[in-house]
Amino acid sequence: MERTFKSQDLAYKFRPIVFCLTFLFIFGINTSNAAVEVGFIRLGDNGPFTAPALEFAEKAFKTELLAKADLKSNTFKQFGVIWWHEGDTDPGELSDPEIDAFMDYAESGGAVLLTGWAIRHATNFGLEKAVARQFGPVAEDGIAVGITVLKETIELGLTEGLKSVDKKEPQEDDRIQVNSTGYPKSGDYYDKIWKDFITLANAWGPPANDWGDRIAAFGYWKAGKGKVFNMNWRLPNYHKNNKDIAQLEQLTENVINWLASESEFADVSASGKLPIVWGHLKNQK
Repeated sequence: MERTFKSQDLAYKFRPIVFCLTFLFIFGINTSNAAVEVGFIRLGDNGPFTAPALEFAEKAFKTELLAKADLKSNTFKQFGVIWWHEGDTDPGELSDPEIDAFMDYAESGGAVLLTGWAIRHATNFGLEKAVARQFGPVAEDGIAVGITVLKETIELGLTEGLKSVDKKEPQEDDRIQVNSTGYPKSGDYYDKIWKDFITLANAWGPPANDWGDRIAAFGYWKAGKGKVFNMNWRLPNYHKNNKDIAQLEQLTENVINWLASESEFADVSASGKLPIVWGHLKNQK
């Protein structure tokens, strides 16, 4: 009788573990980012500053390259994140219907990531009255730059997998290098000329060495229910000359994962996270 009770006690004790293992077997753990659907846009030249960004996106996510004819709200809503990167040239202005498509997607709860010179369209979208200054591209200048970590950078998981310049897990006020040289066709809203931008990391690098929040390495504007994220200045340099490309790609992956968790149009799954966990993250807005 005693042995029977012990057997029953053990079975009861391990029942939650068996349930969890069964759950994992049936539903699985998504160990890649393939479930994060990304619509990638490049309207300018597919040169050495732009092509590597698309190659990375195709490896890291379930990515589809969108053409100019695809700049429609209904098309955008098929993707959890719309990533627009211009690293080589200025592709020119958008039409009013194209601007409306971006804003309808964002305001409906979508997530837009602007990198390189695409960031200047935050003005055209009506998110900023100021006009971004522009520069680049420059393939190599020997200047290393990166971000200065804020409390928010850590809390949102944007430093996951990254190392500080001291090769340690980043803490608040630490610096993370993401670009070893050069910069793409890019720009910034220099000297805090933005009005409603929410900064999530500061920028550092020569000649000022620490720009504080005068540039802002990255952050976002609220747009209705959604977000338009801006990674600017010298940071989004996916060029082969960038020896810190692994850090930049990890940072970009973190940003896109976070944006997907905020997007109304993203699947309820993400890298290394059970669907129920991802759903919990998405509900914590």
